[in-house]
Amino acid sequence: MAGYKALYRETRPEVFSELLGQDHIVRILQHQIATNTVSHAYLFCGTRGTGKTTTARILAKALNCTAEDGPVPCGVCPNCRAIAEGSFMDVIEIDAASNNKVDNIRELRESVKYPPSVGRKKVYIIDEVHMLTTGAFNALLKTLEEPPEDVVFILATTNPEKVPQTVLSRCMRLDFRRVSTEVLAAHMGEICEKRGVEITPDALRLLATNAEGSVRDSLSILEQCLASGEAHLNREIILDYLGTAGDEFFGELTEDVMRGDISAAFLLLDRALRDGGDVKQLMKDWMGYFRSLMIAKYVGNPEEMLNMAEDSIQRLKEQSRNLSAETLNRGIVTLAKANNDARYSTQARTLMEVAIVTIASGMAYGAEPAPVPPAGAGAAARKPAAGTSASVQKSAARTSASVQKSPVGTSASARQSAAGERMNRVSQFGDEEGTATGQAEEPAGAPESSAREGGYSMQDLEDIWNNVADRISGDRPALSAATNGVVLTGISDDQFRLQVTNGMAGHLLKQNREYIMDLMEKETGRRRSMVLRDPADSAEPEGGNRDEKLRDLAKGASEILGVDVDVR
Repeated sequence: MAGYKALYRETRPEVFSELLGQDHIVRILQHQIATNTVSHAYLFCGTRGTGKTTTARILAKALNCTAEDGPVPCGVCPNCRAIAEGSFMDVIEIDAASNNKVDNIRELRESVKYPPSVGRKKVYIIDEVHMLTTGAFNALLKTLEEPPEDVVFILATTNPEKVPQTVLSRCMRLDFRRVSTEVLAAHMGEICEKRGVEITPDALRLLATNAEGSVRDSLSILEQCLASGEAHLNREIILDYLGTAGDEFFGELTEDVMRGDISAAFLLLDRALRDGGDVKQLMKDWMGYFRSLMIAKYVGNPEEMLNMAEDSIQRLKEQSRNLSAETLNRGIVTLAKANNDARYSTQARTLMEVAIVTIASGMAYGAEPAPVPPAGAGAAARKPAAGTSASVQKSAARTSASVQKSPVGTSASARQSAAGERMNRVSQFGDEEGTATGQAEEPAGAPESSAREGGYSMQDLEDIWNNVADRISGDRPALSAATNGVVLTGISDDQFRLQVTNGMAGHLLKQNREYIMDLMEKETGRRRSMVLRDPADSAEPEGGNRDEKLRDLAKGASEILGVDVDVR
């Protein structure tokens, strides 16, 4: 009794005409074979299940086919049959995932020297070639560039970006496309017809949509459905096997969420999961439903783009009229992030419930609450003083943002308390040190942008330092925290002055003096020296207490890093 073969192996194409959805590649290879201009090395790129390895085997057949007339490969000559069975000596398939060392490539290089035993060409098919180590790639380069005339290399990969450029430049690259839903549905319909199974068109479209352009995935899902022994397959049966729900479920779930009825949405999700639904599949399909709503809202004839029945599309149109573009965007973005998080989580249900709450409440997925001011601070702690400059307010905002990005080990309350203290101190600094920050009192009615030293107004100084701080945040994130609370107080012909709020920040800025001077030169067009005004240093009397200064530095480090720093 012959052993059972999986459906995707049983229906694997044996000749070019049987390949699905890769007509552009078939034309190239057939023309090269007919004109005897076959390349010495190919790189087949594309997502899983699109026919890379299958095409490599068909090309190997064509190069060794013994048919005297008709298209090649014929698929019936002894060489073609031997290659199909995997017993042809001159076609060597190598799995680079498990044979990725330098020694494996050295063995390959030695075998390349010997001529073909049976066929005209010796063909090496290296699957998942991006898994080779750097040393293995280097060992392959020379052989790949100038192989013997009777040797052809076919490299296949799902991640061409991981293949070194030196290898890419030595190969003819052919990119395999995802197979269209229509082609997949027609192919599966033919298979069902041959097996005497009736399947509805909407069930075929659902199967093809879930395959996401992969022939192998589509056949694997179809095989699962055929294994049930059902003589008639419809959309409801396919949904059951896929572990998801119908459009009615997602329509009702969306309605509950848009009304803000989180309780009803949770109960509906619980019923679907009790019925055997897969939460990750439900999350994925709910995002697809939001996409369908978006298409129904903006496309005149959505029937051409959506895999749905006519009555379902009509319900989509009615529901989409009540949803704004902002709501659709929030739903899709939230579910996309939740889907991505669920890939690596064992608590996918919790993530979907969080997504429901997020969409219903209008929050941003994964957002942290704003820092809470210290208890008893009152309105003054939450609102900047009247004399506080916009620069100080923006610095306080950057301080808050950096606290939210504090190390995971820091408690939320500690981060919020530190943020409140720093924001409060920055506001006070703007009041008490008006002349130091350039916020000297002006007569009533004086223009805000009146000229200052060096021709720079306070708004100019604020904008310049904000630009510098943004550059530091992008280039050197570790230094970014030290810019919180720093104020550019003035620019003269030969120097610029910075007011810092603690000694630790001043120490970090001094260590990066040249870098900050370079950034200021880019902003102002002239190189100037940097002068720091550090309250801790200026307040320290000559011969002052060293321990007190160390405690000030530790306090400043605690505020910047968001963790407790002790001096021992």
